[in-house]
Amino acid sequence: MKAAMNPIKRRRLLLAAGLLLTLWATWQVSQDAPAPQVAVQATARRAPGKPTAPAPVLPLQWPTRAESTLPITDLFGAPAPVVAVAPPVVAAGPAQPVFKLKYIGHLIAGDNSHAFLADEKDQVSIAKVGQAVGDDWQLAAMTDQQLVFRHTPTGQEHTLQIGTVP
Repeated sequence: MKAAMNPIKRRRLLLAAGLLLTLWATWQVSQDAPAPQVAVQATARRAPGKPTAPAPVLPLQWPTRAESTLPITDLFGAPAPVVAVAPPVVAAGPAQPVFKLKYIGHLIAGDNSHAFLADEKDQVSIAKVGQAVGDDWQLAAMTDQQLVFRHTPTGQEHTLQIGTVP
């Protein structure tokens, strides 16, 4: 029984054969000598009793190698890097303003209504209706159940439900 050829040896043998065939083909193609003129003469059987005229001799020329206009690329070079294209960004409307105030309490005593609020740093501020609170907010309205704030740059309103304490 014949032992199987080692895969590494088989690969090396195939690569060597491919290299030799490539070198031979390159040498054959790189020959720039003009192709020789070959005369072709038709041969035909003579029919009995008829004289035959000699067939004309036609020149035969092998076509020359065409010049390539394509750029030469390195077949064994590193592939070009793949560039990921980001999906197009759809422009959204103006960003919703972030309301960062916390409700602490309120005091309604006739016309003197005050709301006690804390910001993200837990600094307490007291606001009346119409007064600015925080950076971009204004207390627009106040009732027993809710506080309405208006974002001054955009005019958007934010309602804070507060309810009542029994």
